[in-house]
Amino acid sequence: MKGTHTGPRTVFVVCVAALLALLLGAPEAGAQARAEFEAFFDRVTRAETELFRGRAEPLKALWSRASDVTLFGVSGGRGDHGWDQVGRRLDWASMQYSEGSLTIERIASYVDGKLGYVVQREKVRFKVPGHSEESILEIRATWIFRRERNGWRIIHRQADSLMKRQGPAEGKK
Repeated sequence: MKGTHTGPRTVFVVCVAALLALLLGAPEAGAQARAEFEAFFDRVTRAETELFRGRAEPLKALWSRASDVTLFGVSGGRGDHGWDQVGRRLDWASMQYSEGSLTIERIASYVDGKLGYVVQREKVRFKVPGHSEESILEIRATWIFRRERNGWRIIHRQADSLMKRQGPAEGKK
């Protein structure tokens, strides 16, 4: 049997090929993670729409049950911390709306590893339960997400009403 000799050129070619495989494979992994995050956020948007129709359960199912979750809702207050408080607040919020629809305008989003966020404007059309007239709510919202053992979960939402800007006029220097 004839022996084989691995020269420096062969080692170089193998190293370059391995490096290219790693570098070229990274965008695919990033694209897959981004696609998983986007699919999860689509579920969040559908579940949030259900909240504005008076049903909290779909959105509650997407929240982490960890003690560090926080919710600063559009209805104001000091904010809620921990799943027990957040879950109760979502139940209460769902009772304030019926027949809702949601339109979103995404401003920014980012996902990397185990954390992601979305910043968006939301326009909600709804009826207050027991009333026939339609109401409109315009919201600025920030969502923060964490990848947990059971997939992506909501860990924070901050929302406030989109109000007229205070201070210097927009566009003026």
